[in-house]
Formats: sequence, structure tokens, C-alpha cells
Amino acid sequence: MRHYKLWLAGGLIALLVLFALQNISDVELTVLFWSFHTSRIVVIGASFGLGAAVGWLLKAFWHPRSRR
Repeated sequence: MRHYKLWLAGGLIALLVLFALQNISDVELTVLFWSFHTSRIVVIGASFGLGAAVGWLLKAFWHPRSRR
């Protein structure tokens, strides 16, 4: 029970992988004026990566290191 955050993160990543593997089919992605075909797993992975990056940046912005 000491590493509950690690177990929670591992469980969430396992659920993400399971969800992504069940959605491998191709989709058409449209962004502004561009449109291209890709698999859903790429869209899910990119969305997860962008969300993680935004969360990391917001945490760094709202909790700056203390200055001496």
C-alpha cells in the first residue's frame, strides 16, 4: 500500500492501452484545413500525450519552486 500512486498510474495506463488496442480502426482526422487518415490508436496516444504535457506544464506554472 506504500506505492498506491504508482499502482494507480499503472492501472490507468493499462486501461488506456486496452482502450487503444480495441480502437485500432482507421479514422479521418480533420484539423482546420487539413484532413488525413490515421488509426484511432495514434489519435488516442497523441491526445494522452498532449494532456500529460499540458498537465505537467500547468503544475510547473502553478507550483513554482521557492526562491531563496
